[in-house]
Amino acid sequence: MLRMDSCRHLLRRALGQAGYTLMETLVVMSIMLIVIGALADGFTSATKTETDQTARADDQEAARQALDRLRKDIHCASAAQVTPNANGETLNLTVNPGYCVAVTAGEGAGVGGGTSDGVQWCTVAIGNSGTRYGLYRTVVHACDAADAVFQVDYVTQPNVWAQACGPNSSHLQAVEIDLPVNRDIATRPERTYRLTDRISLRNDTAFTGAHFCQS
Repeated sequence: MLRMDSCRHLLRRALGQAGYTLMETLVVMSIMLIVIGALADGFTSATKTETDQTARADDQEAARQALDRLRKDIHCASAAQVTPNANGETLNLTVNPGYCVAVTAGEGAGVGGGTSDGVQWCTVAIGNSGTRYGLYRTVVHACDAADAVFQVDYVTQPNVWAQACGPNSSHLQAVEIDLPVNRDIATRPERTYRLTDRISLRNDTAFTGAHFCQS
């Protein structure tokens, strides 16, 4: 009799316990989905931001290294000429290996001919956007994407060099540089990283009008 009463007591307790309705379960699941979705979106956004910042930092570092290499080449040059090419612009430098062996050592014969070695830098269009160019350097072949050594990507304009003259004959020929880099120029133009400089040809004679540079 005692056992039967115990069973009835347990049955009444079980029947008296209220569970979750279907609507309550759906509401809880919906709230959980919203919370999990927000957390996932935040994590994805943070990951994309970190990836973007890393990529932009790499682009900027490559631009700084290229400018440093370009500065060495221009300092060693005795003449400079900026000319257009099929896909951008080319900077032709005449470098005397007797003055700056390090510029061309181990890189093969120059393209300048004669007693001087030539160094070429060029911009080459990548795609058809009109705002993405690669920067290349060579001392062996004509400067293009197929043969030259790649330096920087996502340069936003083809014309990055300008020949410059001193105000009088006591100044050396120089090259002005404007190197803007931005991998997302279409949507975030404010993120353009720009390097500018004016570099003299230390092996040029004082400008007298006989070189490529024109006032």
